[in-house]
Amino acid sequence: MAVLFDGIDAVRCGGTDADIMAGDWTAGAVCGRFAGRITKARFALDGVEHKLVPNFGEHQLHGGPDNFGVRHWKAERQGDTIRFSISSPDGDQGFPGAVDATAKYALRGNVLSLDIEARTTKPTVINMTSHAYWNLSDNGNAFDHEMQIDGDAYLPLSEELLPSGEIRKVEGTRWDFRKLRKVAEPYDNCWALDGKRGEMKRGLVLCDPASGRRMEVWTTECGMQMYTALHWNETMPGKGGPLRQYQAIAIEPQNFPDAPTHANFPSAVLRQGEAYRNRIEWRFS
Repeated sequence: MAVLFDGIDAVRCGGTDADIMAGDWTAGAVCGRFAGRITKARFALDGVEHKLVPNFGEHQLHGGPDNFGVRHWKAERQGDTIRFSISSPDGDQGFPGAVDATAKYALRGNVLSLDIEARTTKPTVINMTSHAYWNLSDNGNAFDHEMQIDGDAYLPLSEELLPSGEIRKVEGTRWDFRKLRKVAEPYDNCWALDGKRGEMKRGLVLCDPASGRRMEVWTTECGMQMYTALHWNETMPGKGGPLRQYQAIAIEPQNFPDAPTHANFPSAVLRQGEAYRNRIEWRFS
């Protein structure tokens, strides 16, 4: 979504559609309908099983092969904001209900914000987030960043990178980022954030010790996915040149991946008359 839209020159925003699709289509995208993985590309809702379109082996990732991140959104300038909108028909990628979604970006002072909202015509599941990658340094090495995550638990993964269903305490593990420390090694996990879902709270701090640059990520959601660009390689084009492995960190405030599969995870169900909302703020200093 960050580059595939109508109404604004895509070349000035980082390359043509073909350039982006040859690189990492998730970079800067708003993921949907469902960010993260859904086991076996299926879920049950109100006693009905819905089969989704797989694109990660037999599983689904970020909403399927024809997901929100690879589509054209309508873009409108509204003062100091840009509002993107998209309509998804009933049955899109296997999901029930026609969904209308918006993503509204605003920049005020040192705070960049994103308000995501979605509504449906039938009961469905939804989980949307920004899949922006970040590097605050000048040397291109994400592992030298320092990070703090305000959560005392994380979601362990299976060998297929699917949440096991366990919510495990970080204490005594390499996933403990409750105090600011170096990233140092690869990660691809979701952390359960402190505080209530639906209320604005700080979820993550990212710092570059060399330059002193600092970013705080605030969200109304309950989870914080962090991924260190394991799959990037120099055959993938990027705006500033080839994408190098571990060059940046994806920081994705969202509900838990695979939430429709695990009854102990926060609900991802959206019904008629309700609104799904996720507000994200990136606060820089």
